[in-house]
Amino acid sequence: MTVLASKTTTFSDLFKKSFLKSIPQEVNPGVLVVTLLVALVLGLGIFMVYRKCFIGVVYDHSFNLSLVVMTILVSVIIVTISSNITLSLGMVGALSIVRYRTAVKSPLDLMFMFWAITTGIAVGAHYYYIALFSFLFVALVFFLLKRWKGEVNTYVMIVNYVSQLECEESVRRALKDYKNTVKSKIMKHDNTELTVEIFLKYENLNLLSAIKDIEGVNDVTLVQYRGSYEA
Repeated sequence: MTVLASKTTTFSDLFKKSFLKSIPQEVNPGVLVVTLLVALVLGLGIFMVYRKCFIGVVYDHSFNLSLVVMTILVSVIIVTISSNITLSLGMVGALSIVRYRTAVKSPLDLMFMFWAITTGIAVGAHYYYIALFSFLFVALVFFLLKRWKGEVNTYVMIVNYVSQLECEESVRRALKDYKNTVKSKIMKHDNTELTVEIFLKYENLNLLSAIKDIEGVNDVTLVQYRGSYEA
């Protein structure tokens, strides 16, 4: 009767030369070139999606360029650590002290950063089909959400008028047909600044003209709010 003994690999075996020799220590140059090209193409794809779907205040071209470079660099890191287990252990310790201290104001920018990182990981691990299909799916989701708009948009209206009761009542009467909430009211000498959150189906220029024509109103400002103000 023959008994087959199963051999298990312990943590101490990871540092033995015999185990290290069993793992490929070099990267095929052809595979590396293909990986870099795929990462570049998908990074440029993320670049175009971000450019088309940007809804912030000011478009940041440098941030968009960093998404392309981030995709390539992450894929290089994954290729490097997958080919050398000793180097991967050291790189894990080195990268653990890296902190990204730049404030990301928009949650959408954070999602694009995460998208670039995950794409780089998939490409670096040579799962090209996962990287490609996930890119197409996420891009499709972004474009569909970009085209889909709610029936009502949120705006912030700032009305500056003379501090008279009649003028304020006229402004409130002009706003009564729209769902609105008073956010602040600041009185400075003879003028009052009223900030109102108002919900409109579209940018109603007739409403602006009606309020501007009220006697005592100095100026009216209407900005759209989507997590940040868009003039």
